[in-house]
Amino acid sequence: MVFSLLTAANWPIVGQLCWLLGKVMDFIYTMLTDTFGLENGVVGLSIIIYTIIVYTCMLPMTINQQRTSKMSSVMNPEIQKIQKKYKNKKDQASMMKQQEEIQQVYDKYGTSMMGGCLPLLIQMPFLFALYPVIYNIEAYVPAIKTASDNVQRFLTIPNLKEAPINMIRNSGNYSIPAAAIIITAILLPVLSGATQMLNIRLNQAVSGQELDKDNPMAGTMKTMNTTMPLLSVFMVFTLPTGIGLYWIVSAVVRTVQQIVINRYLSNMSVEDLIEKNKEKAKEKAKKRGERAEKINEMAQTNTRTIRDSAKRKSDSASEKEREAKVERAKQKAKNAKPGSLADKANMVDRFNKNN
Repeated sequence: MVFSLLTAANWPIVGQLCWLLGKVMDFIYTMLTDTFGLENGVVGLSIIIYTIIVYTCMLPMTINQQRTSKMSSVMNPEIQKIQKKYKNKKDQASMMKQQEEIQQVYDKYGTSMMGGCLPLLIQMPFLFALYPVIYNIEAYVPAIKTASDNVQRFLTIPNLKEAPINMIRNSGNYSIPAAAIIITAILLPVLSGATQMLNIRLNQAVSGQELDKDNPMAGTMKTMNTTMPLLSVFMVFTLPTGIGLYWIVSAVVRTVQQIVINRYLSNMSVEDLIEKNKEKAKEKAKKRGERAEKINEMAQTNTRTIRDSAKRKSDSASEKEREAKVERAKQKAKNAKPGSLADKANMVDRFNKNN
């Protein structure tokens, strides 16, 4: 998955976001080099600042998502109770009834099944676009190509394009002591896994996932929460250290944000959240009602217009048909046989016109 994300710049939407984020990265790099006159470690500093800016911009969506997670921790016991009730019932009627009762729980708390998914879906393209910009940073920041090698050096990392595994293999080929290189190469993946684990724990504190032992998805979530940090250790060990640096910084930023969000949500009672959710739900329902009313009104107007137009066409057709009948009658009268009733009617008509 991560390897495919490195080339996500070719994906629709993500490619456009890569271009936009590339401009942000280029601006940061140019500011550090031209405005502050920095050279050593500029790429590393650019990645750190770039990560902080992007995740700060996504903070409102993160707060909304965490608010929904807190609400889920309150709703989950009721939802699980319903799931237990219909656990061994697989017929369509029971499944529909279960869905209906679960929906009633969501309505009770003023939220929806998709409430927590929408912010995540909006964030996903941005998260996907972060990787290609860092992985192929020289394509987005052309000035790096002509800069000295010092811009790619960061602390005890000799080159941010090198993977930790290669740093260990070539530890004796750098100007930095080999021991420092090896320690850095080992420390980067370990820090990545540790920060990922900490971030997951803080997320669980809000969502209450650790309490959801009866949840059918609990086993899957527990496995993912264990494997993701281990996967990040492996990925950071084999990918360029620039990606590893981003991974660590992003986890630290998310952790700090999560601590702030947890404190913010801890001061907010569940009752207040429910009231806010219900108010939002009412506003949305009102807007939907107004839109439906407008659509209905437009539909009725269009129907009347079509009906009036059809009537006018019908009346016009009837008038033309009547005129055609009169004209045919006149033609028939002109060709009437002498002495016939039609001939006599013509004589009366001519007499009236002459007098």
